[in-house]
Amino acid sequence: MLSDKVAIAIDLGGTNLRVALVNEAGKLSHWKRHNPPGRKQSIIDMMVQLVAEAARLAESEHLAIVGVGISTGGRVDFKSGTIVDSTTLIPDWKDVHIKDIVEESINIPTVVDNDGNCSAVAERVFGKGKSAQNFISIALGTGIGGGIYVDGRILRGENNYAAEIGHVTVNAEGPRCSCGGRGCVEMYASGSGLVRWAKEEYPMLVREIVGSEVSAKAIAGLARSGNTQALELLARSGRMLGAATAGWVNIFNPSLIVLSGSLIGLGDPYFKEFRETLVSRAIRPTADNLKIEFSDLRNEAGIIGAAALVFEFLRENHTRV
Repeated sequence: MLSDKVAIAIDLGGTNLRVALVNEAGKLSHWKRHNPPGRKQSIIDMMVQLVAEAARLAESEHLAIVGVGISTGGRVDFKSGTIVDSTTLIPDWKDVHIKDIVEESINIPTVVDNDGNCSAVAERVFGKGKSAQNFISIALGTGIGGGIYVDGRILRGENNYAAEIGHVTVNAEGPRCSCGGRGCVEMYASGSGLVRWAKEEYPMLVREIVGSEVSAKAIAGLARSGNTQALELLARSGRMLGAATAGWVNIFNPSLIVLSGSLIGLGDPYFKEFRETLVSRAIRPTADNLKIEFSDLRNEAGIIGAAALVFEFLRENHTRV
């Protein structure tokens, strides 16, 4: 059962656009999943439509809407609620004043943030990060997102673009990334990165995937059946993520790493190598007491975090958004 107060939450990623009502305890209701349209205006129109539909549904059930929270890929100016830029995982998704657009269309106060930050906020408010002052949240999906808490506050940076951890270079001579850089960890350890790597270096593995598209899920399925190339690819991918994370640990000295997102199901072939690489490469004593945990929120961290932004803002300001 939802409480009387709910936030309308939207989560836009590279392959899904999701909407739900979320109460103050982080419980979801009326969850819907859509394939995002390909162009900016179509995405905006769908978001406005989904918010309007969710608002009507909430009102029909006598629930008080306290705000809209939007989690989105790309670089977000949190203060203005503007998507400034994005990678090609969400084509054409830049210079979008989505906060103003939603508020003018629906007249519901709105907050917007990067999906990695939203996952971190969800952990801080509802998840494994409740008691951690310094932790890193890593969201593993089509891309790699993240959020970093330092001394109990989320790290935003000078222009609110901090914690683009998926775009840390792990191979200076690596392939061109969708962000414009080269050899980013996202090119090796994300869902899209696994597919790229498989197609470029594991043609025999790709031929083994019969009757479905090449995906991280399909690769993990072959690994579970003992396919040696799938096992090797997942291990290499996990090592790349572990090496990148060791660098973040050395810089920020967190007490906790929280992993969430659709790639959590990749299992030991990926995460065993991730853990071992991280622990072996992070400096002592930084890694000695470091906890590495899977999120209890799993695939829902981004959308729950979008709602958590609303409730967090309410608590900090003792008012509506």
